[in-house]
Amino acid sequence: MKAIEVKTGMKISWDARYSLSLLILLSSILSLCNGQDYGMPGEDGAGGGEPPPEMANCNGIFLSYSFGSREREYPHVKNVTAQSWAFKSSAMIVNAGREELKGWQMFIGFRHKELIVSATGAALMDGDYPLDASNGTTFVGTPNTDLKTSIETAGDFTQISTNIEITGTLFGVAKGVTPMPRTIKLNNDGWECPAAKRKGGNMHVCCKRNPKFKVKTGPRTKFAPRRYGDLNIVYDVLQSFDSNYLAQVTIDNDNPLGRLDRWNLTWEWMRGEFINTMRGAYTHKKDPSECLYSKAGNYYKDMDFSQVMNCQKKPAISDLPPEKKDDNVTGKLPFCCKNGTLLPPIMDPSKSRSIFQLQVFKLPPDQNRTALYPPQHWKIDGVLNPQYKCGPPVRVDPSQFPDSSGLPAITYAISSWQVVCNITKPKAQASRCCVSFSAFYNNSAIPCNTCACGCNDIDTDTCNANRNPLLLPPDALLVPFENRTLKARAWAKQNHMPMPKKLPCPDNCGVSINWHVNTDYRNGWTARLTVFNWRDFAFEDWFVAVEMGKASLGYENVYSFNGTRVPPNNRTVMFQGLPGMNYLVGLVNGTIRSPPVPGKQQSVISFTKKNINGLNIPEGDGFPTKLFFNGEECALPKHFPKKSSGHRRGISVLVSFVLALAVAFALIMD
Repeated sequence: MKAIEVKTGMKISWDARYSLSLLILLSSILSLCNGQDYGMPGEDGAGGGEPPPEMANCNGIFLSYSFGSREREYPHVKNVTAQSWAFKSSAMIVNAGREELKGWQMFIGFRHKELIVSATGAALMDGDYPLDASNGTTFVGTPNTDLKTSIETAGDFTQISTNIEITGTLFGVAKGVTPMPRTIKLNNDGWECPAAKRKGGNMHVCCKRNPKFKVKTGPRTKFAPRRYGDLNIVYDVLQSFDSNYLAQVTIDNDNPLGRLDRWNLTWEWMRGEFINTMRGAYTHKKDPSECLYSKAGNYYKDMDFSQVMNCQKKPAISDLPPEKKDDNVTGKLPFCCKNGTLLPPIMDPSKSRSIFQLQVFKLPPDQNRTALYPPQHWKIDGVLNPQYKCGPPVRVDPSQFPDSSGLPAITYAISSWQVVCNITKPKAQASRCCVSFSAFYNNSAIPCNTCACGCNDIDTDTCNANRNPLLLPPDALLVPFENRTLKARAWAKQNHMPMPKKLPCPDNCGVSINWHVNTDYRNGWTARLTVFNWRDFAFEDWFVAVEMGKASLGYENVYSFNGTRVPPNNRTVMFQGLPGMNYLVGLVNGTIRSPPVPGKQQSVISFTKKNINGLNIPEGDGFPTKLFFNGEECALPKHFPKKSSGHRRGISVLVSFVLALAVAFALIMD
């Protein structure tokens, strides 16, 4: 064979050259194999490529954030603060310490009006996509909720780390500026994070366990400890097979003022699952064609989908009515079939829980008994109730149940996940109920705020959505808004008040409450509470909760309702109907000569001034600082009635008497 001559004068045969090349190739392969494999980011966010060099000096939890890119979005505007940009970024959390991190929570302090559209490898704790993250948001692991240590996994990066790929929109950042978060930190209890270090479009921090933090004593758990919010939902897998499993959903209302009526629960299946049967609840839609033309229909070719409950990716689920409680197929389940009513435990503990079961079918590659994944993006709401924001499902220790045989034994669920939902404060013009104020020392009533419950469904060309409501005679609160115009005009003329050409828009609330200061004397005072239902349906087991600051401490008695102080501070008083009067009827149609009549309930409430210093009723101490109807925080007026120097007591007391008499007459007519 002909040899190759090189410049050195040395000749290398083709066989030698072939052998040398093979040796170099094998050395390269061995070198790659001997290096630690950090993996590639998978669908669940595990792994994440080469770790940053700063992690080498971290003996704890390493967090990093890297800004990727941004692109100008439509519409293109000249105002820099109003221009939106689509951005991509990534975050990483790595357990570089000696202690397993359970239920990790990574906070990213966004500050450029970011709207998070999607994220892989994690879920949002503060709500669903798209999420307003202007003040930052917290990411939690799903499905990789815990981060093991490198020691117990032999350096398996897929088990000790998670990558988060973030896509969203941001505002108000000039071109050429890198929009970075204010901070990144670990939100888990007992961990401390110094200020994050930033270099260009990257920032990182190493968080360490606080040695002074005292771990709460209690039984050790394999998974994340259970947390408790206003509404707690548990997703338990009771039976598991290769192709399907039986799950039970338990909803507990743990807030003393929280409530749901006709609850409606939604979630999102992430792996093609569908609901075959249900007990204790039902889905709003049952369409076999959705199953037949889906992946489920292609895989389960012999299944009769006409009998399947639901194949939607986002099913809407509701509680069954009471008449289905003893049904052999859909009922006979504890705590089910209450028409979606969840009362506060302070009212009735037996009505503060709801349970239903469902049989879930799975699709490949999850055709084995241990492939169990809960649905994501949980949402729950009611008819006229608090608005809840739910976090992601977090794996917890299996739930315990009494053994069905009656023996003194405990049965465990196969797997359990917990979803925590908390009440959010209604935004402006987004309440579902409102409050009006009046007092014996002022002739005018202050009605509910303009558009207190929104003005999206009305023509604002015919009314002014930004004008304060007009003062009214107290009896005008008894009639619907559309019938108040003549009374408002006459009242303005009588009291020499200006009348705008374009009148304020209505409050648009289904329920309104009038708080009237009835009397004020040396040792005490009284108020009158009137609840109006402008909806066409009734509220059963209704309640009103009033918070009044220091005046609440003087609560003595209520004469037509039941009154209960709400622990622990006792500054909130809950009122509910007496037996036989716990039904707030709906709006009754009027006649040609008279307007529709709302359902109503009324009672006088007495307070003492004993041992309460500096109480001034006319200056605002006699009015609620917060008021709730069925758990929903109602919109309060921006002002309260003032006591003028020219106040004529006799006329005001007469007006108060006339209003009370009118309501009493209406109650009798009901």
